[in-house]
Amino acid sequence: MTDASVLAIDCDGLVVKRGTTTILDGLNCQIKRGQCAAILGPNGCGKTTFTRCLTGTMFATQGRLTVLDQTIGQTNILALRRRIGLVNPTTDNGFAHVTGAVVDAALSTTQAVCTGYFASVGLYEKPTREQTEHAKQLLQSVGLGHRLDHTLGKLSTGEQRRALIARALVHKPELLILDEPTAGLDLRAREQVLATIEQLLRQTDAPALLMITHHVEELSPQTSQVLLMKEGKFVAAGEPGQVINPEMLSEVYGCKVYVKKSNGRFWLEVLPEAWLDLV
Repeated sequence: MTDASVLAIDCDGLVVKRGTTTILDGLNCQIKRGQCAAILGPNGCGKTTFTRCLTGTMFATQGRLTVLDQTIGQTNILALRRRIGLVNPTTDNGFAHVTGAVVDAALSTTQAVCTGYFASVGLYEKPTREQTEHAKQLLQSVGLGHRLDHTLGKLSTGEQRRALIARALVHKPELLILDEPTAGLDLRAREQVLATIEQLLRQTDAPALLMITHHVEELSPQTSQVLLMKEGKFVAAGEPGQVINPEMLSEVYGCKVYVKKSNGRFWLEVLPEAWLDLV
């Protein structure tokens, strides 16, 4: 059994039900501190629901979930969230005000990053000079030093995403969750986000990183554990080379795929003959 003190996430029999619908069905996993892990699966399989459980915005029906030595449901969730960085594709969505998901797009890029200090949608408190300078340094580190005073909403989608990564880093999180951080991006913008993530992982004090995605090509070469998810269950878990193969991914995605690895990254291919089975 792994020592709990070295784990960023320890999940045991996690079930989430809403009404008669089972969203998560007995999840079990362990992710170590400092590890880069990924959850890979199709849309609607429960990936984002799991991230909501990790941050305490959704609670389990049964099972146990421990994040950074704190058991969800038995800890100060606000204090725990300050130790977690979260990035997802949404910039300004009034429906779900959760840290990392919602930022007032009318703010300057520097101001938007500063909202991370207060876990707020807008900048309702005045950041200190040190906080502002730190925010600017983080923006420099993600390649946005030339956008410090630009309005966040006028940045390209890829630039906004990198600004949200900077925002998630203001408290030097012990766990960083990236929920489909490249969704909707063009090729160059996607690669800029992935390069930003790779640069972060190479730091000596890098946090545990959990990448949530349905694209295998987005996995960092430093990924050491992949969890394949389907219909609310982890159907396979292990090192990338163990679980990223045609048989397992064809089962997870419900589509015949081929897999190749090049320069440390995996790539999927679907041949046209498979289309006949999809329509």
